[in-house]
Amino acid sequence: MTSPSPAARPPPGPSREAELTRAETELSAHEARLAEQLARATAEASALATRLTQTRAALERVQAGPDAAPTLEQQAALLQETGVPGLDVDAPREKALAARLAALDARRKAGQEMQAALRAHQERAAQVARTVADAETVVKHHVEAAAARVRAKQEATARAQQEAARARQAEQARAAGTAKAQGAPMPAAPMPAARAAESAEALEARRNGRVRMHTSIDMRSDSNFFTGFSMDISEGGVFIATVEPVARGTQVELDFTLPGGRPMKVTGVVRWVRESNARTPELMPGVGVQFTGLAHEVANAITSFVTTRDPMFFPD
Repeated sequence: MTSPSPAARPPPGPSREAELTRAETELSAHEARLAEQLARATAEASALATRLTQTRAALERVQAGPDAAPTLEQQAALLQETGVPGLDVDAPREKALAARLAALDARRKAGQEMQAALRAHQERAAQVARTVADAETVVKHHVEAAAARVRAKQEATARAQQEAARARQAEQARAAGTAKAQGAPMPAAPMPAARAAESAEALEARRNGRVRMHTSIDMRSDSNFFTGFSMDISEGGVFIATVEPVARGTQVELDFTLPGGRPMKVTGVVRWVRESNARTPELMPGVGVQFTGLAHEVANAITSFVTTRDPMFFPD
């Protein structure tokens, strides 16, 4: 079985580092205690050698006297044979110093190898980071391009629907003009069930003195706010594209929703009417409704919307 490569082998764990540090600390403490014991033993041996020399000299002086006893000779002979033992630790000390030097050299080399490995890792990591950043840029551009294509498609569809609606209204206006010129009544276009119900509701509301009207207001709708009555938007109004006949002075209840907002309900009065005209088919038929008693929060919402789309201007 082959051993794992250095890149695959996990680095020494914190427990191993801690164990080595603990062992080194204990060894240093033991070496310090041993050095104290050696110094004390050397001092004691020197003092003992001094005592031995002094005792030998005293025995010689006593033996030279007239009262020398035989035991003195025995003690003198014993001291002559006695010597203080030597303490030679130079060899093991040199061996320990050599081992420490070798360990320092090994640690120094290991540090150099780790430094080289760190530099190589940093270079590879930087290269990977550049590769990832390039890929992120490509993905971002792709997503933005896809989103732009979707927006363009949606805008094209909206424009096509708007153009189709205008074309239908222009055709209705031309048909109305032709019928008026020939003195014949204008044929009524088929009306969906929902529109028919709404018209019935509108007729019923007119009989009750107030007309209920609905409109959709967004950045591309034909309906738009106007300030012909006053520069104050709360005293302004809204143009509503419609072919339903509504007389001037009619009181109306108007429901509309601004983009991203909640449904709003206001009251107003029809101030002017624009009917279908074959000579100006580009102009949508409809009515201009002046607001009456516009709530403060509704006025603020309209003002915020008008800042993104210029209001229309119509005379009073």
